[in-house]
Order: sequence, then C-alpha cells, then structure tokens
Amino acid sequence: MKKVLFVFMFALLAIGVQAQQGEKSGVLQAGYQSDPGRLMIGAEGRYNITNNIRIAPDVMFLFPKNKVTGLDINVNAHYVFPLEGNVSVFPLAGLAMLNNRYSGSNGSGSNGFTNWGFNLGGGLEYNLSSNTFLNLEMKYTFSDADHFTVGFGYGVKF
Repeated sequence: MKKVLFVFMFALLAIGVQAQQGEKSGVLQAGYQSDPGRLMIGAEGRYNITNNIRIAPDVMFLFPKNKVTGLDINVNAHYVFPLEGNVSVFPLAGLAMLNNRYSGSNGSGSNGFTNWGFNLGGGLEYNLSSNTFLNLEMKYTFSDADHFTVGFGYGVKF
C-alpha cells in the first residue's frame, strides 16, 4: 500500500512541476481490461509540458472478478498531433503499477500482489468545445500480467 501511495503522490507532484506554463485537464474514464476481463473506472490528470508533449498520470479502479479487485496507477507521456477540425491523436508510452487484491487467500498467505510494467498505445481526442472533450485511449501493458486496456472518457480543460 505504501508503494501505491508513493506512486500516486509522485504523479500528483509531477503535474504541478511548472503548472503556470501549460494547459491542464482532467478526464473521467470508464473502460475494459482484457485480462481477466474486468470493467474499470477512474480519473486522469494531464499537464502539457510543451504544445505537443504532455504527461498523463491516472488511477483506475477495476471491479471485482473471480474474487480479485484491482487498482492500477499509470504515468504516461503523450505526443499530441492536432488534425483538421476538433480532432487530435496521440501515441503514448509510460509506466504502470498494477495492484490486485484477493477476497480470499491465494494459498501463499498473501491476499494481493503488485506488478510493475510499461505501457504502449495511443488515443484520440475530440473537442466538444474550447473547454471540454471526449477521449478514447487504448494501450497494451507489458508486465507479469500482460493485458490490453481500452478506455472512454469525458474531459475538462482548466
């Protein structure tokens, strides 16, 4: 649990490193994780370091399945390519911390485990107005528990 809090606090501090210089936004997300096939909800913060590069830490709660509940924390970097109209696309890369808890014992005396990994993926952003947008993000996480994630979100720019 200390590791989870440490990474979460690091991600929050990273957002505010130079908060006066870049655009900030928040995204509420819902999605699906392929292995073991769980629904998830969460939030993502974004901070533009330059016009095209941003950091995007997120926290996702994964609903229980087969007595396992998850909490994933990711810190990704996006490179944003604005397209014609209100659409932008972005590749992403970053670090992942995957936490899972069993509601019963897994036989080894532990009720949970933490995996570390890295993310590769991309996304699409559609601006609804100058301050709101829809978000689609897909990524593959390489770790001891490899999986694919797709998330849909609604965001607000600050």
